[in-house]
Amino acid sequence: MATLQPWHDFFLLTGTAAATLLGLVFVAASIAAAIPNEKLGDVQTRSLWVLPIVYAFLRVLVVSAVGVVPGQTASSFGDVLLVRALGDLARMVWVTRGMREHHRSREKLKANDWGWYVIYPGMSTLVLAGTGFALAVGWAFPVQLLAVGMIGHIVVGVHNAWALADWLATRQ
Repeated sequence: MATLQPWHDFFLLTGTAAATLLGLVFVAASIAAAIPNEKLGDVQTRSLWVLPIVYAFLRVLVVSAVGVVPGQTASSFGDVLLVRALGDLARMVWVTRGMREHHRSREKLKANDWGWYVIYPGMSTLVLAGTGFALAVGWAFPVQLLAVGMIGHIVVGVHNAWALADWLATRQ
């Protein structure tokens, strides 16, 4: 795949970073297991705040891994990006519904929460979907937008992981 061959090192770097950060999320989750449930909320509430972090890093890890698969074409890579992005957008609907329910029934959420859990990941995913679509149909498209989408997801994941760690620290 000549189009993305120069991106090999970028994929290795982002994939390694995403895998490392994903591992740290699991470490934080194991530490949080020692906090009583009444302080953390039910399983659905915990999933609402933790799973988007996991998916932010997992998304980058999968795209990076697929990006270095030998012998694939720009079109096949675009297909994978597009399918992955559409699945992620569907999952973001679940997050949005869960946040709306949390906002109505438990506590009012700040605009910052909506931005970091819905708007920014949605924008990054739309960039990945657009890149995937363009590659799949063979359009000339600046592949640098792929980097924007992936780095966007890493930034969102790091921010949300930090916010979660900070929140957990106050629950002890």
